Amino acid sequence: MASAVSEPRDFRNLWFWTIVVGLGTFWALAYGLAIQRAFVDKFVGIPVVVVAINFAWEFVHSIVIDQEPAQRPANFAWVFIDMVIVIQIMLWGHKDFPSLPRKLFKQLFWALVLLAAIELFLSAREFRDILGMYSGCLLNVGISAAFIVTLIKRRSSAGQSLYVGICKMMGSLLAGLNTLIIFPGRHLVLSWFVIIFVLDVIYIRMIYRQIRAEGQSPWRLNRPRVFPPAELPEPGRERAMAA
Repeated sequence: MASAVSEPRDFRNLWFWTIVVGLGTFWALAYGLAIQRAFVDKFVGIPVVVVAINFAWEFVHSIVIDQEPAQRPANFAWVFIDMVIVIQIMLWGHKDFPSLPRKLFKQLFWALVLLAAIELFLSAREFRDILGMYSGCLLNVGISAAFIVTLIKRRSSAGQSLYVGICKMMGSLLAGLNTLIIFPGRHLVLSWFVIIFVLDVIYIRMIYRQIRAEGQSPWRLNRPRVFPPAELPEPGRERAMAA
């Protein structure tokens, strides 16, 4: 396949590897904490739609498309992490779509994965973006927005935590810094990182206030199980609605 949309200014120096390790650590923590919280609350920690697209992105950019030698192993590792989240979606993802039968929900999820994989492959070829820089950054914007939408829709912190938001924000900040160092002329992508940061700050503030409203400490890692208002018994539902 043709080379990436632009040649990186310096792809393998100490700054690159230091930042990559940092952003990988923060993103791994964000995913791990989201997975842990989903097992506690029986609600997926990462919104369903972005998981489908993200799973397709990792698959296409680790198996289908030729990659930089340094990037392919990382993308391939994320495929296995995504598989854990996909399993959680098969178990509990339908709760965010109560009007859909569970079988139809699963069919639509896999249809979205397939459609996203095809579109990501075609866009990588057409725009010569084998690194997935544009599609990956735009997906990151969608993830940040989806966290906010999910929090509003559930009206609870079920499946979510303050630490997920903080780690996600830090990982994205470091990814933006790396992009600035390697691709300083990619102003569109850099503008997306600004949007991501703003959305992440909004989400962190919202999840902090939501957990406080539920009578818990936002800084507590092992919070007890959280139930959205729709799953609470009647007295608990009234208290949650009032909060």
